[in-house]
Amino acid sequence: MSVPFTQTGGGNDGFPQGPNPPNGIFPGEALHVVVDESATVSISHWNTEFYGIDGKNEAATSSYPFPGWKKYADVFRMNNNPGGWVASGTDPNPWNPHFLRELTVSRCWAAPGAPVRMGVGMNDDNLGDNSGAWRWTLQIWRND
Repeated sequence: MSVPFTQTGGGNDGFPQGPNPPNGIFPGEALHVVVDESATVSISHWNTEFYGIDGKNEAATSSYPFPGWKKYADVFRMNNNPGGWVASGTDPNPWNPHFLRELTVSRCWAAPGAPVRMGVGMNDDNLGDNSGAWRWTLQIWRND
């Protein structure tokens, strides 16, 4: 399955989409992301700073959603509906985000051991002044 995303202004998105979606990623599945590297987001009304999904190589301050993580990076976390945050990848802390880039560098990223949904968003303290969009495709391989 391939699910295209246009993440306007680096805003929040996810899979499945919707305000309180059901779990859509299941144990035994593999994930991969293909990014349109030409797509960027401006982080201000002045359109002087543009970033791809990797953001800025600078640690975010306490006003950002994920302090200490890279500013303006596209990050994701896994969440079980209704159980809560789920550890994924090699990080045992379920509250920590992952950079979306992690899903592009390995051919197959193993889904967590519980059914989950994936929340994606920009590590930015003010999404309201952003413009542009990131474009990427989530690929899910099911073990059928």
